[in-house]
Amino acid sequence: MPAGVTATVTAAAERVPLLQFAAAQELERRLLAAAAARGSGCSWAVWRTHQSLVVPSQTTNAANFHIASLDMSLRGWPVYVRDTGGDVTPQSPGTINASAAFVVPRTPDLSIRATYQSFCAPLLTFLGTLGIEAYLSSVRGAFCDGAFNIVVDGRKLAGTAQRWRLTQTSDGSPGVAVLAHAAILADPDIELSIAATNRFYRLCGEDREVDPGRHTSLVTLLGSSQAGAERLSQSLRDFLERE
Repeated sequence: MPAGVTATVTAAAERVPLLQFAAAQELERRLLAAAAARGSGCSWAVWRTHQSLVVPSQTTNAANFHIASLDMSLRGWPVYVRDTGGDVTPQSPGTINASAAFVVPRTPDLSIRATYQSFCAPLLTFLGTLGIEAYLSSVRGAFCDGAFNIVVDGRKLAGTAQRWRLTQTSDGSPGVAVLAHAAILADPDIELSIAATNRFYRLCGEDREVDPGRHTSLVTLLGSSQAGAERLSQSLRDFLERE
């Protein structure tokens, strides 16, 4: 986070919650609204959700979007539209979601790269505490590919997205409230998730194919069943609260 920012962690319960996606999205909207109103500081939320496909709003423009969504829902993969950007992202209880809302001054050197780096820095540090050396990069063939994936040895471990809202800083200067999100693959069924993603693309009439081999997970990297999403989501929340 930017220098001088104090982070707080939102937790709905003692355990990291497994939320319906609508509730998770409302949580993120509240984080962003509070940051914009506050004009300073940073708040985090760590959560998981049920099996689904989450898409940005532009995906709804696909010619067969509604038919594709109905088909996927009948197969146990309901499709939800999110507020942040990116691309089609499979979700499941095996994915750890970390959301942050913070405010930065609206200066000439402000950039999407800078806000992504600020958001990802504590996540990379957390992974380092697990012995995982991660970095930010694109991964050709991964779902929701972008320049700021969290990557280990060339394989995607987490996807990121963000949304900006113009606001003022606490001293009245021009500012930007940033909602940033990371979806970290802890112990999902990657083959199943990517198969669902590819089916959705085909049904939408898009000639795209995601490669499951371009992804990794915490349970694979740590080589332990103890690296499950429930346990590590609590560890991440505790880390953010301390740090």
